[in-house]
Amino acid sequence: MNPRQRNRYRNSLGLSTLTAILIVVASLALVGLGIVVSKNRVRAIGEEQRKVESEMRLLNAEILALNNRIETMLTRDRVQPRLTSVGTLLRPLTKQSILFLKPLPAEPPKAEAPAPAPDPSVAQIIPKH
Repeated sequence: MNPRQRNRYRNSLGLSTLTAILIVVASLALVGLGIVVSKNRVRAIGEEQRKVESEMRLLNAEILALNNRIETMLTRDRVQPRLTSVGTLLRPLTKQSILFLKPLPAEPPKAEAPAPAPDPSVAQIIPKH
C-alpha cells in the first residue's frame, strides 16, 4: 500500500512578504490619490481665478463707459445751459474780463550783519589747558 500523498502548501510567499507588498501598493495608491486631489484643487483655483479676471475685465469696461459718459455730460455745451437755467451768476469768460497782474519787482538781497566780536572779558575767565 502506498501511503497517501498529502497536499503540500505551494505558496512560497510568506506573511511578511505579503504584508510588505500590501503596504507598498497602499502607499502608491495614496500617493496617486494625493496627486489627483492636488491637481483638481489647482484646476478649481485656476477656474475661480479666470472667473475673477473676467469680472475684472467687465468692471473695467463698465468704468471706462461711465467715465466716457461723465465726460460727455460735463462738456461746456451741455453744462452752460443747465447753469444758466438754474440762475447761477456764471458768465462766459472773455479776454476783457480776465485780469492780468504785473509781476512784483524783485527785492534786492539783504546784506547779513557781521558776526559780533567776542567779549574780551569772557576770554579771560575761560581757563586755558
